[in-house]
Amino acid sequence: MGTALINMAGVAGESELMEAIETFVKFASLVVALVALYFAVRILPSIGKDVRRRSWLFLSLAAIAFGLSMAISVLTDVALPQLGEIYEVMEFLFVIFMAIGFYYLYTTEHRETIKLKHQSTTDDLTSLFTHGFFQTYLVNKVSNLRSDGNELTVLFADIDDFKQYNDKFGHQEGDYVLQKVAQVITQEARGEDLASRYGGEEFTLILGCDFETASAVAERLRTMIAERCSILADPQIKRDVTVSIGIASYGHDATEADKLVKIADSRMYMAKSRGKNQVYTGELLPDPIGDSAANSKVEPQTGAELGTA
Repeated sequence: MGTALINMAGVAGESELMEAIETFVKFASLVVALVALYFAVRILPSIGKDVRRRSWLFLSLAAIAFGLSMAISVLTDVALPQLGEIYEVMEFLFVIFMAIGFYYLYTTEHRETIKLKHQSTTDDLTSLFTHGFFQTYLVNKVSNLRSDGNELTVLFADIDDFKQYNDKFGHQEGDYVLQKVAQVITQEARGEDLASRYGGEEFTLILGCDFETASAVAERLRTMIAERCSILADPQIKRDVTVSIGIASYGHDATEADKLVKIADSRMYMAKSRGKNQVYTGELLPDPIGDSAANSKVEPQTGAELGTA
């Protein structure tokens, strides 16, 4: 009998303890809700279009709804059972606000990821693809060509006398020329072509065509740049701008990505040595000018950083 009474007392004590803990948690939740309300009020004036702040606002509202639901639960248990329906509403709002908050949070992180990816593959000044992306894309493309048998040609273009232009008219004007040439390249590139800024005043195009077709594309591009980047066509340009271009085709010249770039670059230097403002598609010298330049991997620069011809 005595043992039974002790056991009953123990059970009653545990029950009271659990009720006390539950009540404490509910009141603590109300405190969290009040703190969340404070942060929500602070966040509201500065939300604007900031999705990250918007996500924290809804998460704060979710915390408020949760805290109020806990408080209402206490009141319902103590003295106001009619608040039961409001409790259910608060729980519903908690779920909704949590869902919206996490949605905005995910959206923010997703946009940040896309932005970082874009920055790693796109040149800031010209909006063309970067040297690194060009190299990766070309290697993959050449690897696929060995199995699918499609055509591929690398076009390598360099702005003539760009260093002198920079030195004479200033680096801001040089940057404008880089952007203008990139704009023409983008406009003239076909849908399947990949245009990139290789480095400094050098640009590349990966064309899905054979040597003869690529030669015609290169000549058209050279002509369009000479026309649209002239003093008559654009008053902001201080001196007529031209480019020298070299090309190299898969199969016709080489079957490896690095050799295609090297040959196209060497032909571009041959075009410069023969008078500039032309496309060179002929034979190469045994030790062509620019051979070392073709092997170097120059990171894109702004006009203010350039020092090459």
